[in-house]
Amino acid sequence: MKKRQMTKWLYPLALASLVLLSACGGGAKPAADAGAGAGQTASAGETSKEPIKVGAIFSLTGSNSPLGVPAKQAVEMLVKEINAEGGVNGHPLEVVFEDDKSDNTEAVKAIKKLVSKEKVVAVLGSSGSGPSLGMAEFAAAEKLPMISMAAADQITNPVRAGIFKTPHTDVHGTKRIFKYLKEKGITKIATLNDSNPYGSGWTAQLQKYAPEYGITIVAEEKYGTKDPSMSSQLTKIKGTDAQALIVAGTNPGPATIVKEAKQLNLTIPFISSHGSANRKFLELAGDSANGVLMVAGKLLVPDQVDANDPQAAIIKKFVDSYKAAYNAEPDGFAGYGYDGLNLLVEGLKQAGGDVSKLGEVLETVKYVGVTGEFTFSAEDHNGLTEDSMIMVEVKDGKYQVVK
Repeated sequence: MKKRQMTKWLYPLALASLVLLSACGGGAKPAADAGAGAGQTASAGETSKEPIKVGAIFSLTGSNSPLGVPAKQAVEMLVKEINAEGGVNGHPLEVVFEDDKSDNTEAVKAIKKLVSKEKVVAVLGSSGSGPSLGMAEFAAAEKLPMISMAAADQITNPVRAGIFKTPHTDVHGTKRIFKYLKEKGITKIATLNDSNPYGSGWTAQLQKYAPEYGITIVAEEKYGTKDPSMSSQLTKIKGTDAQALIVAGTNPGPATIVKEAKQLNLTIPFISSHGSANRKFLELAGDSANGVLMVAGKLLVPDQVDANDPQAAIIKKFVDSYKAAYNAEPDGFAGYGYDGLNLLVEGLKQAGGDVSKLGEVLETVKYVGVTGEFTFSAEDHNGLTEDSMIMVEVKDGKYQVVK
């Protein structure tokens, strides 16, 4: 981080730091529960202190908006909770939002604006893998801490100083799906992926890990993010001996594929990546969604999480708060934003007001979130494993955990 970006608030923050919260093996509490002055509304004196300014770039319009809008809502909700309970080390938290319009170039323009004009100390986002990769390149060069809400493994692999992410990667999803297929005795699959970085990243991992699980890919097809139909690709797949079809993309693509597969009487199991693991998929696919399998995080089915699960309490708190704020069920994409801000706040607290140490400190954070149990390290800037992912099936228009 350049000195001119820190001087505005670093000195007063260092003097006012009240809490140095160390990470523990059981995971840090959510920021709203563990903040300085927890349970108290910030006084006039506290709110007059210099705010800590963070940037957040989400896809609020365009094809990735079903991912970005819930994330923004979760962050806005959490900021209110944090500030109502005293802020971060006694300083109010301010989040400046930008819309990348689901476009890689717009995402880079947005992060440059946040750095040059808003002087943010860190950035959350973006919602999509393509925009996030462009942002990460700039953030790494600027030594600006960044936590992405996108899934592609290459965002944090190889590791770059200060660049982190909250969703499970395509590696996690691939391994969890292959584990399920192995249990079912399925050895031949077809793949159909969006040609964007998210979908292409998934296919690369499917190719890489298939031999490890005794699986052969007998057909590989792609589609464009804005393609209105994928019937030609599905027809080719139908002509193979594939025993299952794995689709990697974000809505509306997977929903379109499901409907067209049904029209073509393609009856092999359909398994989707977590990129479409939300209620929008159910809405778009309608009755065609029934029977579809999907890899997802536990937040997709909050009422089916075991009470003894380490994530159960924070998932319940988040769901209850989100429902109260928006009169709607949160999805995994909202959870990515919620976890991202909580992780960032934990890092700010542990840095004790020294923003130059934020990227380094984040590598030590352990946090039980709604997405999974995060254990960041110098070698792992995602901190999750495939064990916190589940397989679900759509039954009667609802997601049900596959036992």
